[in-house]
Amino acid sequence: MDQSAAQGGALLLSGEAGVGKSVLLDAAAAHATAAGTRVLRAAGAEFEAGMSFAELNQVLYPLLDGLQQLNTLHGQALRVALGLSDGSPADQLVVSNAALGLLLQAAAASPVLVIVDDLPWVDRASAVVLGFVARRLAGSRVGFLAAYRSGEESFFERSGLPGYEVQPLDDAAAAALIADRFPALAPRVRQRLLADAQGNPLALLELPVALLSGPQRAGALPTVLPLSRRLQSLFASRVSGLPAATRELLLLAVLEDAGDLGVLRDVASGARGIEDLAPAERARLVHIDEQAGRLVFRHPLTRSAVVELSTSDQRRRVHAVLAEQFADRPERRAWHLAEAAVGPHQEVAMLLEQAADATLRRGDAVGAIAALLRAAELSPAGGDRSRRLALAAYFGADVTGDLRDVPRLLEEAHRADPERAGSLVAAVAAAAHLLKWRW
Repeated sequence: MDQSAAQGGALLLSGEAGVGKSVLLDAAAAHATAAGTRVLRAAGAEFEAGMSFAELNQVLYPLLDGLQQLNTLHGQALRVALGLSDGSPADQLVVSNAALGLLLQAAAASPVLVIVDDLPWVDRASAVVLGFVARRLAGSRVGFLAAYRSGEESFFERSGLPGYEVQPLDDAAAAALIADRFPALAPRVRQRLLADAQGNPLALLELPVALLSGPQRAGALPTVLPLSRRLQSLFASRVSGLPAATRELLLLAVLEDAGDLGVLRDVASGARGIEDLAPAERARLVHIDEQAGRLVFRHPLTRSAVVELSTSDQRRRVHAVLAEQFADRPERRAWHLAEAAVGPHQEVAMLLEQAADATLRRGDAVGAIAALLRAAELSPAGGDRSRRLALAAYFGADVTGDLRDVPRLLEEAHRADPERAGSLVAAVAAAAHLLKWRW
């Protein structure tokens, strides 16, 4: 920024959604203002994308008093382009030279920095003028700094201007950020958030907020993490524009979890089948690894966006289809049946309890607790529901050592079946909790 104040110049920032481009623009604006540079800001907006010269109006609006100092041709050209007066539209080259002249005129009093965010949403007429200006700033005291999301087409991508790709945080910086902002997260949750965020600063700050209290913060995380409203707006926008058949296949891939192309081919409906994934590939949301036989999402939070954009009925239908595909794998079948169920379902609850036992034998106590809690949700009020809640409490107290949810689970077990509240499992869970709490 100091260089642009003295010599002029332009720079385009690119990077994935939420990586911090806007934060860097804010920092540059604050630094420039403190150094005595006049900052002119604009941002592309979807609702203005079809309105000619909307963003140019944002940039030049603070300089309108200087229009009278331009020559008649340039002054009138900008007045008409910016909607300030009536008249015949001027040639694009005239408007571009007029905008450049107005900026250079302002820079005679103090350096000027033009900052534009969300370039892909800048209307085409403004983009042409701003691109023209940005390529002619060398040797002036006007700087141009703009940002756009990687993977989104922008007029400026072909402008030949110098660029810099903003990278996600490295592992150490990401871990330090989440530890500083959310020190109480369980280690298992912290590791999952770090893996899914992939160094994206906004995701690191927003994902913990979207987690429900209780079991999720303690470690019983869902297969796909929920998104906050801000993350939904960033990651869901690229998914929502895909064809319905493509979104259906992506939902199938997310809920299947492994991205097994064999499963996708077996389940894919319609004449085109798995070929309907092509639009998602072209949008750089997924990559099909034929050698490994896997569909790979380029960012884990795209998986979350796919789920967020689906309806509960769509998800239940997909889970029911997947349950049939995994008839020979009891644990996976049990989970898919559970997600497809509506209301109490004793048979599915029993299958989940069996899955919890198998999960615990593999050493995954947190996974076993999650299965038991879901089994309890599917159990009618009474002995089975109470027993499953008490067993989950016992695993939490005695196996994982995490005591935070034990009192709540024991209380729920008591309410589910007051007459059997003194059952062996509940008593052992309560005793384990008391002993560990005292120590």
